[in-house]
Amino acid sequence: MGGRDERPAQLNEPQRVLELVTEAGELLLKNGAEVSRTQQTMEIMAKSLGVADFHGYVLTNGIFTSIGPENNMPAQVRSVPASTVHLGRVEAVNQLSRRIAGGEVGLDEAYAELERIRKMPCAPAPGRVLACGFGSACFAILFGGVWQDGVVALAVGLGLQLVLLGLDRWGAGKLFTCFLGAAFVALATLLIFAAGIGVNSDKAIIGALMPLVPGMALTLGIRDLIDSDFLSGVIRMLNALLTAVCIALGAGLVLALANLIEGVAL
Repeated sequence: MGGRDERPAQLNEPQRVLELVTEAGELLLKNGAEVSRTQQTMEIMAKSLGVADFHGYVLTNGIFTSIGPENNMPAQVRSVPASTVHLGRVEAVNQLSRRIAGGEVGLDEAYAELERIRKMPCAPAPGRVLACGFGSACFAILFGGVWQDGVVALAVGLGLQLVLLGLDRWGAGKLFTCFLGAAFVALATLLIFAAGIGVNSDKAIIGALMPLVPGMALTLGIRDLIDSDFLSGVIRMLNALLTAVCIALGAGLVLALANLIEGVAL
């Protein structure tokens, strides 16, 4: 972290602006902002800080920025791997850009504020577990299940989030995590139903699978396509499709194996 704080002080003013704007864009993209919002925010911040010849190109997993020949054309490239969605950070960066545009924040203060935003914590694990559980229960009932199915989905959803947290600490990839998470949902639901609890296993399984559905990727992909950013839109839509396939494979594999085992009631 020390290198990140010390490097800007060694740059001239336009280069520091470029560094700040690129870091802001990286923070936006990494935490779930759409491509168009990221690019627009970087352009507004650069112009407001006195760098009119800023150029930026944003993809779903990378940012390319530069400033013109008047400043010896420095450029930056940032790889932005997929990360946890944190819309609180996105909103905080947007708010910072508005304050910069309004002349309320200078360059040094903007660096400090950006560092504060970067350190904003995610939701605590217990809250995420409860949200996953109750969300699963609500979806199970919404899709036509009875209250017993909601209770089953609640229990499975709580367990699912614990599994996801464990896989995240282990460093598992997103697709592998979705596959194992879906397999866990199907297996846990079938075991609970085998014990005589619940009425509609399909409703409980669907409800508990909903936290895995790539809603953010699908929404942002459609938004990018509407904005005529076809490359980013196709990448996000492909990501959503692959995630959905992994969910289907994980749950389908368990259900298929269960059909082969006597005594498992579907």
